[in-house]
Amino acid sequence: MTQRTLITAPRLFDGHTTSSQRYVIVEDNVIADVGAIADLGANAADTFDQTLALDADTTLLPGLINMHTHVSFSSSGDVFGDQIAESDATKMIRVVENLHAALDVGITTIRDCGTWPHLAIPARDAIEQGLLRGPRMITSGAITTTGGHCWFCATEADSEAEIRKAVRAHVKDGVDFIKLFATGGNTTPGSNSLVAQYTGDEMCAATEEARKAGRRSAAHAHAIDGVRNSIKARVTTIEHCSFQSSDGIGWDQDMVSEIVDAGIFVCPTIFRGFAKIAADPAYVLNAAEQAYMARREQRFHLTHQLAERGVKLVSGNDAGVGHCHITDFPGDLVETVTKCDMSPVAVLKSATSVAAEALGRGDIGVIDKAHAADLLVVQGDVTQDIRAIEQPQIIMARGRVQRMDALHH
Repeated sequence: MTQRTLITAPRLFDGHTTSSQRYVIVEDNVIADVGAIADLGANAADTFDQTLALDADTTLLPGLINMHTHVSFSSSGDVFGDQIAESDATKMIRVVENLHAALDVGITTIRDCGTWPHLAIPARDAIEQGLLRGPRMITSGAITTTGGHCWFCATEADSEAEIRKAVRAHVKDGVDFIKLFATGGNTTPGSNSLVAQYTGDEMCAATEEARKAGRRSAAHAHAIDGVRNSIKARVTTIEHCSFQSSDGIGWDQDMVSEIVDAGIFVCPTIFRGFAKIAADPAYVLNAAEQAYMARREQRFHLTHQLAERGVKLVSGNDAGVGHCHITDFPGDLVETVTKCDMSPVAVLKSATSVAAEALGRGDIGVIDKAHAADLLVVQGDVTQDIRAIEQPQIIMARGRVQRMDALHH
């Protein structure tokens, strides 16, 4: 039997624009209708199985989409050591706990950018089947060089032929997209974030195979050459996209224009991470930590510049890396607004409608007819004060209320 829920909202952000005095009708796990409260009949509420009349100073918006997560990672100070030492069973426990935690802060979809398919795919499918409580999962098949960045959670491939075979194998596994480590990174000992791991032709081989199989692609790219190769390969999203060189975070106007012209999305992965500890006045930064904090300021400025130049930004907080938990995501959206000088609406779009566009998912990320009933209610006007995103009142995923912090009728 169909479960029908009526939600009346004083303020609604639908993923694009804000309106007032709106209703949303949910039938099972889908939004059946959206309209003006004034158009409801006097006794309309009597025809529904459940009615949620939201408080005056609340905002109804789509559930959040976290575009860059590692749900099997520990978020500790030694992620690499944990990944090497932990069994698959322990990693799977982390996956489940992180999925639960994500849903509890209003994340209704995650894109995982580096969990072995044999762990991620069963979790994804269990969620789809209703066996596991969690957000929708978009799973990856990750590919790196031998001994390259994140070799401990990615297939190692060192030539165009090996890369093509790796993509095909991941597609056979059933992954949703292909993750390429275009450059080194900071989580893997011995890896160099200033160096490109793959050539442009090797990147193109990967994305060609992905497109043949109807899969999108994401490229981890710090070094400027890695960003250049990712653009050449026409990846769907560039992760981090920090244009790094030995001089620090850089900028290349021509490449940024290419990103815009190609319609490539960028996930700048703004997150507090270690900065949560550094904010303690009693904590004394060492030289390496001071350098990290300096780079953060450069990353904030870079993200602002990308937004100003018209790059389509999506939000993901690299959950699972050092000191970065999946529950930090709402606070990291606040960080993006306050530190990158972006508007709350722009950042909300990056975590809802624009993220859904990057995923190629026309069924999520907005509040409209025939879309998924993944909804979030927060206290306050989040379109004016992004800090309201940290005050969830109701979380609905697939039409089911997952969390309700206040009494509604």
